[in-house]
Amino acid sequence: MWNFVGRQNQIYSPTPGNVFHGNWESGIKFIDNFRLGDQSDAPAVLAQDKGKNHYFFLPLLLGLLGLFFQYDRDKRGTWLNFLMFFMTGIAIVLYLNQPPYQVRERDYAYAGSFYFFSVWIGLGVAFLFSLIDRLTKGRAQVLTACATSLLCLGVPTLMGAQNWDDHDRSNRTTAVEMAYNYLESVGRNGILITHGDNDTFPTWYAQEVENVRPDVRIANTSLLGTDWHIDQMKYAVNESAPLPLSVPYKQYLYGTNEYIPIVDSRDEAMNIHDVMQVFRHPKAKVSMSSGKKVDYIPSRKIVIPVNKANVLKSGIVDEKYADKIQDSIILTIPKGKDYLTKPELFLLDFLDGYDWSRPLNMLNMGGEINIGQKDYLTYNGYSFEFIPFKNKPSTLKPGWVDSDDLYYKMTSVYKFDAVSRDDYFIDYQPYYTHLGVMSIRQLFVTCAKVFLEEKQNERALEMLNKMAQVMTVYPLDAIPIGFQNNNYMVVEAINLYFELGEHDKAIALADKLSAELVHGANFYLKFGSLAQSECEDYAQYIFLLADRLNQHGEKEMSSSLENKLKELIDIHS
Repeated sequence: MWNFVGRQNQIYSPTPGNVFHGNWESGIKFIDNFRLGDQSDAPAVLAQDKGKNHYFFLPLLLGLLGLFFQYDRDKRGTWLNFLMFFMTGIAIVLYLNQPPYQVRERDYAYAGSFYFFSVWIGLGVAFLFSLIDRLTKGRAQVLTACATSLLCLGVPTLMGAQNWDDHDRSNRTTAVEMAYNYLESVGRNGILITHGDNDTFPTWYAQEVENVRPDVRIANTSLLGTDWHIDQMKYAVNESAPLPLSVPYKQYLYGTNEYIPIVDSRDEAMNIHDVMQVFRHPKAKVSMSSGKKVDYIPSRKIVIPVNKANVLKSGIVDEKYADKIQDSIILTIPKGKDYLTKPELFLLDFLDGYDWSRPLNMLNMGGEINIGQKDYLTYNGYSFEFIPFKNKPSTLKPGWVDSDDLYYKMTSVYKFDAVSRDDYFIDYQPYYTHLGVMSIRQLFVTCAKVFLEEKQNERALEMLNKMAQVMTVYPLDAIPIGFQNNNYMVVEAINLYFELGEHDKAIALADKLSAELVHGANFYLKFGSLAQSECEDYAQYIFLLADRLNQHGEKEMSSSLENKLKELIDIHS
């Protein structure tokens, strides 16, 4: 229906019954309002979505006319086309037993059937020609053909016009820019641990095509469960030297050691060299309940020696923080974690031969890898760097940070050109996969917090002002996925403006956000139970904003905001 009737927006919802996200929508008001309710006053995140494309049923009607026309003229050909339509779409879904609600849109499973429905659309043109020719009694067939062509050409023209703004790929360089920033967050000759395809593929492209930081080695945790990707780590790639891995091939071969049990009988810290020596030893096995003997990890507390000279030489820690460097660090595998996965085994194997001569960076603090490394990371904007002293970063609370290095990267290294363009657009899937825009707000807010905590108020204010410059083209809540979290970042920015003494900027931003929150709450409240979660989200952020305003002495504005919400609830209850 998206392809032949029209689409409500590009926001995909795996939740059944969601009337706001990703439904088919024709553009014929009485039909759409009957199905989805009146959404003419929807917030910007819905109303201004470039994926809102209306075809008014025209492609569908033309296709159905073609189907009936072919059936009337050629029943055998109709069945042939129908079978191809069925087998390349619905039959594939039935054969794969595809669940009805996917984590992301997978309409490409029906792509083949769209081609065969397009055959009927073409035959629909032939039907209209036949009809007009019959009405004119065949007197002016050339004129009839021209008139039919012009009449039917309006359908693909309409589709092209509706789809142009969300399918035009001009100046869409966000993925490359994000990849550039990921790679530039890593020190010279470093290693970057990525996760799924969505952050890995752009970095591969940036390296292989645009020659961005070919010295960085990319290790993808989604692929580190395979023997071939681990093998790749053992060889030089571009300007990146091999990684010092010592676990023999037979111990990470596909189907081997997918899960490695942790058997810590002594509850004592062990040097990583001893831990891995036990793991590699052919006779060091533990018996499972099935009687099978398997390799194992003999300790939860793993000591990693630190080469201080290399730490300083490689720039992992600046000279001015040399006194923080420990002689060794202890990775503690969390209690309740009874086994390690193969990607976690890879990281242990790497750390066994690690001499701190190459920086080690991780996206999302290592993701699902959790061998205790998350207690030894520092935030540098686009990734987290492994450091030789304890630090426990978390969202908006990164702990210890080399503020000078962070400021340099934010002002002189990282690029924000793609997202600051006036014609910037990024479709739903990149939002969903790496939350690019929302994470950029979070990036600037986190940096501002770091500088504020270190009494570097000018730098903190610079981060907030730069965020406002970079994000100028967006309504504050125009983020299809995770936009409530985006609102939270705006509330945090307002709070930081107050703390920095920038009262006017705080109030101006609060006015914009409160107006959008009240508008959104008013819209969703009229849908009652169909929008319960949305109503709760908007109410939560209205009260959060009101609380922040109250904390900073804006009691009248805070009270007014809360009263507006209460009035809306009374109106719609």
